[in-house]
Amino acid sequence: MEFFVLGAVGIQTGDAVVSGGSPQQQATLAALALRAGHVVPLHELMNDVWGEAAPGSAVMILRTNVWKLRKLLENNGGDPQVLASANDGYRFTAEPLRIDALRAEHLATEAAHARKAERYDECAELLSEAVALWRGEPLAGVPGPFADRQRSRLAELRLNLLEERFDLDILLGRPAQVIPALTGFIKERPLRERPYGFLMRALFAAGRQADALAVFADARDVLAAELGLDPGPELQVLHQRILRGDPALLAPVRTQAPAVPAARPEDPDGAGRSTTGAFARPAQLPADVADFSGRTNALTTLNRSLTDEERGTLAIATVSGMGGIGKSALALRVAHQVKDAYPDGQLYADLRGTSADATTPAAVLAGFLSALGVPRQEIPGSVEDRARLFRTVLDDRRVLLLLDDARDTAQVKPLLPGAVRCGVIVTSRARLAGVPSGNHVQLAEFTRDEALSLLRHIAGAERIDREESAAQELVGACAHLPLAVRIVAARLSARPGWTVAQLAARLADERRRLTELQADDLAVAAVFELGYRQLTRDQARAFRSLAPVTWPSISLEAAAAALALSERDAEELLEALVDAALLESPEPGRYRYHDLGRDFALHLPRPEDASADDHFTVARRLLHHLLHRAAAAFQRMVPGDPVHSTIAETVAEPGNAFAGLAEARQWVVAESDCAVHTVRLLLRGPGSPDPVLLTMAADLLVALSSFGQDIPYAKMAVTSAELADTATRAGAHRAAGRAHFICGNAALQATRLRQARTHSERAAEACRRAGDRTILQQACNDLGVIAQFEQRYDDAAAHFDQALALARTQGQRSAELITTLNAALARIRGGRAAEALPSCEEALAALRTMADPHGVAHALCVRGQALHELHRPHEALDSYTECLEVCEAERIPGQRAQAHYRSAETLRVLGRIEAALEMAGQAVSYFRTTPDRARDRGYALLIHARTSSDAGQLEEARAHAAEALEVFTKAGLPEAAEAAARLKP
Repeated sequence: MEFFVLGAVGIQTGDAVVSGGSPQQQATLAALALRAGHVVPLHELMNDVWGEAAPGSAVMILRTNVWKLRKLLENNGGDPQVLASANDGYRFTAEPLRIDALRAEHLATEAAHARKAERYDECAELLSEAVALWRGEPLAGVPGPFADRQRSRLAELRLNLLEERFDLDILLGRPAQVIPALTGFIKERPLRERPYGFLMRALFAAGRQADALAVFADARDVLAAELGLDPGPELQVLHQRILRGDPALLAPVRTQAPAVPAARPEDPDGAGRSTTGAFARPAQLPADVADFSGRTNALTTLNRSLTDEERGTLAIATVSGMGGIGKSALALRVAHQVKDAYPDGQLYADLRGTSADATTPAAVLAGFLSALGVPRQEIPGSVEDRARLFRTVLDDRRVLLLLDDARDTAQVKPLLPGAVRCGVIVTSRARLAGVPSGNHVQLAEFTRDEALSLLRHIAGAERIDREESAAQELVGACAHLPLAVRIVAARLSARPGWTVAQLAARLADERRRLTELQADDLAVAAVFELGYRQLTRDQARAFRSLAPVTWPSISLEAAAAALALSERDAEELLEALVDAALLESPEPGRYRYHDLGRDFALHLPRPEDASADDHFTVARRLLHHLLHRAAAAFQRMVPGDPVHSTIAETVAEPGNAFAGLAEARQWVVAESDCAVHTVRLLLRGPGSPDPVLLTMAADLLVALSSFGQDIPYAKMAVTSAELADTATRAGAHRAAGRAHFICGNAALQATRLRQARTHSERAAEACRRAGDRTILQQACNDLGVIAQFEQRYDDAAAHFDQALALARTQGQRSAELITTLNAALARIRGGRAAEALPSCEEALAALRTMADPHGVAHALCVRGQALHELHRPHEALDSYTECLEVCEAERIPGQRAQAHYRSAETLRVLGRIEAALEMAGQAVSYFRTTPDRARDRGYALLIHARTSSDAGQLEEARAHAAEALEVFTKAGLPEAAEAAARLKP
């Protein structure tokens, strides 16, 4: 059994070579294998794998890694006890020479002994055998501080071995054979000084004195240009000897350079060694992600930016986005795709910007300079001097830099080369405005197809395709976050007995979702934890406090109210959270959480002194604010309506008045979801429900209900039903009556007449108990409309009479006029249009005076119906046309569609069939997309059927009549009889 670290980490058992598992498993294996025979305590192993950023579950993860490595060995015919438990740690018990790196060091020691004993041929064989053990970059793709140190040390070991072999070949009298290899070596690493000396000796020994002197001149020029240094004393002495033609250089003599030292057991890191610096071609990129998925557009954009041969400035590509969004994977994929355009190598640094101990620019520059061959003793002390030297070394070279997880601009700027031919990729959570990026990519969540693609790559396409519906639910529960999708895919892959549906069901419970989203060293919660730990006290408070009420988003003014802060202070906190990638800002002044980020925030422990910011308190503050604004919006929608005066809090906050109806409507559309969510949150608060809060919640929903055509009214009715039940149990009759009224009105608009009647009757009963005559008047009006729809015209008249009386006694002029129009409609449908027309004219004139555009549009439409029934079609058409103009100007789409089908009927009677078909078609198209307007849809279809029949389009007429029959029947409306009659032969 052999273990490989001089390349990709692997294990050979027999003829088979298998991978060392996940990157963290490989890091664990390497840390133990390179200390073979020594006990490595867990705390030291933790530091090797994570450094200072070890997670709280590090010990558990390490034990799991060791268990998996043992299973890997066992499953491939190896001995799992190679990884032996010892005290509070582990010991790698395999023979050290079974590990390629330790064998290389052993061969280097043996070569040094052979050379000392003047066994030069044996020494050459040992050196060749040692160099042949390298299969690529040591510990390729292995994370962690230990691996980083070992990579640098082992890479330097190989270079020293090669140099020793060059020296030995010259010593053995083979100068001509070594000249080509030395020439190539120097070209790749022109700042290493010893190889120049070897090449000068080889050329001189081969009879090429002038060429040997030219090599010295080249070395002097390169060192002066790149480092501002002269050649060292050893090279200068050699130069003088060649000038003199020293014959001693022609004889085999032993080099004075020291042999390569081997690692001491007590110094397995090699931290105490000194090495000779030289220029190198670094190849530091970690391994590419084998199962990379999606991001096609981003790849194209970044590739184009980094391979543009016509560019005149340094190519810098930046990638930003929240944690777990896939920035590092994308950057790494791009780096591997474009690295051939950078023949002088690749440099990589994890800047650890999201950790508490971000890597300093000084440390990164020291590592880069060392990797480029600058001797440690020649690296300057200050950041500025290191940055200048770094730019000098890279001048006129083509090197690619990948700077992962940057904290801010100040961390990145010193690391940027000056050479135009270099390229830089930077990833960070927040966009680094101070970094002059030629192309920036802001990563969002995966699309559904991208998420499913990654799921298929890892868990198996056949398995996912068998349960495609469950797979879609699964990635949906992951909120399409790439890290979360990778975790669930890994869990499925490790559990072949699980179905996709089973895992999706486990993630459906939001309380345990983050617990489920972890596998091995991957955890979604850890991503958010890194960002959260960097927040100030006030930022952390805002992040925790707003999570319950931000659904799906929240405005700046609402957030300020919820946090009890000024808008300026709130904006400063929220923008800081956006910079930390813990919040998103989809548009100026609006903020939202990622779904999994909200889950994380909701499960954070609250500080003991945070009682003033518990979920219930924050929601109550937000309710006050929303009610103020909704009352102001209601006043714009229905100016003068008495409901406004009954809303619990009507005194607008300073600056809260809306400039006009359009602004009020815009606010309602933006905040309605947040308002409904806030009510739902308060209903589920701790303890007994507060009647005052229940009333405020009901008032908020009543204020919003006036915008029913602009908001998801049916969804609001669901919350209103919950509010009605809670208020009824609490004896809060006013809140119960108002909540039932909303439920009944929503059901009426959706033509669910039985449900509408039940809620409206309960609303009337509760309002009578509470003395809430304003809403009682509206509930009676709705009961009249319901009776009218059911063609119970006497009942309708009785209800309208009650509503009208209530409106008049309260001086509710607006409500009186709307009820008057509804009573007029009942008379029109009951064949008494002549009685209805004067009422319509009176109501219309009053509504014009009140500047109520919705009321005016409704009155015009009702008047048009009265005129139509009175056989005055041209006047009816004029009324409908004016109604359409008002609806267009004030954006009243439902009333406009109603006017369309009423106009169509009048146009049909006038014989203008083509125009009638167009009007009816527009109405049908609108109501087909409005599921809560079934009755209107049925009327529009029926009128279209009549018009199509008159046009001789009998098949189309039957199709529309059949659809109308289905709509009326489902709604339980008596108009189904007419639709059925039109279908008879």
